[in-house]
Amino acid sequence: MKELSGKVAFITGAASGIGLALSKASGAAGMKIMMADIDEAGLDRAVAELLAEDVDACAVYCDVSSEESMRVAADATLAAFGKVHLLVNNAGVLAKGGIGDLSLERWQWALDVNVMGVVRGVEIFLPLLQGHDEGSHILNTASVAGCVGLASMAAYCTTKHALVGYSEALYHQLLEKGIGVSVLCPGFVATDIAQTARYGADEFDSDLQAAVSAGMSPAVVAQHAVDQLRKGAFFIFTHPGTRGEVLERFDSLAGAFDATDASEVIQGDPDSQRVADRETTENLHS
Repeated sequence: MKELSGKVAFITGAASGIGLALSKASGAAGMKIMMADIDEAGLDRAVAELLAEDVDACAVYCDVSSEESMRVAADATLAAFGKVHLLVNNAGVLAKGGIGDLSLERWQWALDVNVMGVVRGVEIFLPLLQGHDEGSHILNTASVAGCVGLASMAAYCTTKHALVGYSEALYHQLLEKGIGVSVLCPGFVATDIAQTARYGADEFDSDLQAAVSAGMSPAVVAQHAVDQLRKGAFFIFTHPGTRGEVLERFDSLAGAFDATDASEVIQGDPDSQRVADRETTENLHS
């Protein structure tokens, strides 16, 4: 979706951080913005900032863990602007802790917001994106933690890996329908995600707090994301320093296939030489 001017964006988690920055960057490109968030006071301040910058913006309360709340937000967007062209599933939570450290309630909370919140967004807004022929796009905010594993952030990594996989499936499903899909995978960004966590900032140790506080500016992340989605990019990385961690994982995957190629057990099995695996995978993309 190269042309953004005059089109409508629905952005969750828009009261602060990356969501607010994406709202501003999209608005600066000429888009009309429906800002959605669970933080009503923060949302009021955020929409006032956009209006002060002459952006056509509205705000709606939205809890992405509630289907009803998201449907109400979708209806409000249509009532305000008539259409939706860009869906930004940005709302997310950061649950810190390794496996065995988090209660099942916290696991469920992280999954319900970070994964199912995006699923709800797509299920509810996709028909609206398909309801016109003016070009549409979906941007899902994941994390570089969706491409690597971090021992002290098991739930967060799990949800962000799931979101990357979901976005890849969505990309292939919508490719021939002319709807673009991007997944944003930033590293540490200077937001208040720790302070706004349901379970409180006390669960975040000083090292993590410091890393977040010293992170990249949300404005830089957002502008790069908007630039890349206009180019049709699927993966959007923002932190050059995370390249090594991501590529190390893929080197590990390549090494595992080298071990498969060298395996007498695998190579001795006539079925292992079938080419149907790739053909089947390609069929599943369609």
